[in-house]
Amino acid sequence: GVVIGETAVCGDDVSILQGVTLGGTGKERGDRHPKVHNGVVLQDGATVLGNIPVGDGAVVMAKSIVTKPVPPLAQVNGVPAKIVSYRTLDASAFTDDLEHHLVRKYLPDWKALSSDAAAVTAK
Repeated sequence: GVVIGETAVCGDDVSILQGVTLGGTGKERGDRHPKVHNGVVLQDGATVLGNIPVGDGAVVMAKSIVTKPVPPLAQVNGVPAKIVSYRTLDASAFTDDLEHHLVRKYLPDWKALSSDAAAVTAK
């Protein structure tokens, strides 16, 4: 099954696979669950805890436990989850049926987002 906390928010085209938890840490009151943005993939058994954002196009890999914000287009893995890479923004990289539809809808926006992030990093 999947567990989604009361104040969790999921954007458009979010893929939530088996055993995913979007939960609270137990330390917060009020708005205490994750905010998952557009085009995110939450793989099998992924856990995202706390009032943190998971940025557009991010991938949380299987069995990862996320307790810190995930930047847009990041791929995170591990316990605790750490950034292992960023999405390859080429249409040929989206071969999985789960993600293929994202190319038409989000790829131009994600390329612009990636360029903006690179410009900020270069400063």
